Amino acid sequence: MLNKKQNIFVAIDVETTGLSPFANELIEVSAIKYDGNKKIDTFSTLIRPKVQIPYYITKITGITNDMVKNAPEVEEVMPELIRFVGDSAIVAHNANFDYKFIQNYSNNSFTKNKVIDTVPIGRKLYPELPNHKLGTIARHIGITEDGFHRAEFDCECCAKIYMEYLKAV
Repeated sequence: MLNKKQNIFVAIDVETTGLSPFANELIEVSAIKYDGNKKIDTFSTLIRPKVQIPYYITKITGITNDMVKNAPEVEEVMPELIRFVGDSAIVAHNANFDYKFIQNYSNNSFTKNKVIDTVPIGRKLYPELPNHKLGTIARHIGITEDGFHRAEFDCECCAKIYMEYLKAV
């Protein structure tokens, strides 16, 4: 985890056309920068994929082909995301998934960033929960609104889980 002097971290979440970072594409990315428990900046955008968004993905995320038709392409978005994140630690729920996508689409620009996964944190903090999905943990810590599977909302939930952990250690 972060040491006391290094309070800045970036919660990241992506929405995609499927599960493979090599065969599928990004359709949304959000990153929220925090200094401790204070939100200091937000980067969030839909992304226009080169393929149609599958129906089942639209059902999960609510993101439609019409919503992304005028969005920037990933080649425009990634340089901005790289600048936004800088050398900050990356915090994500099931971090390997998000990390593989942003690495693939940024030519491995995040190899030096520390990556913190809130799934094992959730397991450690809340072993009594039936599972450690983002929604389950978020509801357990009092997030009652529904916005799961949209990148910015998921970033905020993930950051809150991480902040709960920081309070506990």
